[in-house]
Order: sequence, then C-alpha cells, then structure tokens
Amino acid sequence: MSKNNHMSLGEASWGIREFAEIFDVTPRTIRFYEDKGLLKPARNAGVRVFDAEDYLRFERIMRAKRIGFTLDDIKEVLEVTDGHIKDRVELLRRKKNFESAIRSLKRRREDIDVISRNMSEICAIISQNVENVPDSDGVFDLATAYDAKFKQTLADDYSAETLDLKG
Repeated sequence: MSKNNHMSLGEASWGIREFAEIFDVTPRTIRFYEDKGLLKPARNAGVRVFDAEDYLRFERIMRAKRIGFTLDDIKEVLEVTDGHIKDRVELLRRKKNFESAIRSLKRRREDIDVISRNMSEICAIISQNVENVPDSDGVFDLATAYDAKFKQTLADDYSAETLDLKG
C-alpha cells in the first residue's frame, strides 16, 4: 500500500515494524513518538496495533516535522485537536500562535516558490550552455549567463513601477 493511498486504509492495521516501514522510519522512532504522547496505538496482548487513524495522525506529524515544526509545536496543535485544551484563555493563546505560524508558513511558501523558479532558471541556463559552449569556456560563460539572467530578473521584479520610485 502506498503512503498516499488513503482510500484503501479502511480497516487496515499494522504492527510497529510494518507501521515504521510505511513511513520509512525505525520502530524506535515510533516508540519515541509514542513516549512523547504524539501516538497512542491500541494494544492487543501487549503488542502495539496501529490503525487508519494512527496512520493519518502520524502522516500529519511527519509532514509537520518535514517543514520544520518541533515536537512541542506539533503537540500543542494535537492537544487542541484532540480536545485536551478546554480553557478559553489557553485556546485563544494557542490560536494566536497558530495564526503566527500560518503567516510564517505563507512567507516560506513564497520563498520556496522564488527559489524554485530561480533554480529552474539556473537549470535552463546550464542546459543551454552545456549544449552550445565548448567545455573549456562553460563555467565562465555559465556564470556570465546567470549574472545576465539575475540582473534581468531584478529589473523585472524591482522596476520603478513595482517599487513606486517614480517621483
């Protein structure tokens, strides 16, 4: 079963080793997340049994980890979504923190988009120069071509109209 195939989760269940393999982590990692209170698998005769709910929860945890959330950050969110936080003041404090995190994520998404476009341009320049330039001049010409593209991008992105610098 593929990690991205939620449709077939249904009544699926896994032992710790199988569950860890699905997410390409070790059973020790799974136990660590359980010790931190982030996972709470059922037990059958003392053996951990993970179900579809555990799968979806761990998938969210791993996604949050990949984009830089700490385990404490993740736990703060899960405590709210699990209904453990009932105090109005605490809920409002966490809401404020979540809104701050959302703003930060939006900025990061914009940064990722810009860097991705920039790297795509570099790849295009490399392809163009590798195909059209002798090996000995490739690095110098690549740097020159990139510099020209960079200056053009700056001119396009930060023109006088964009910056509203016209008197």
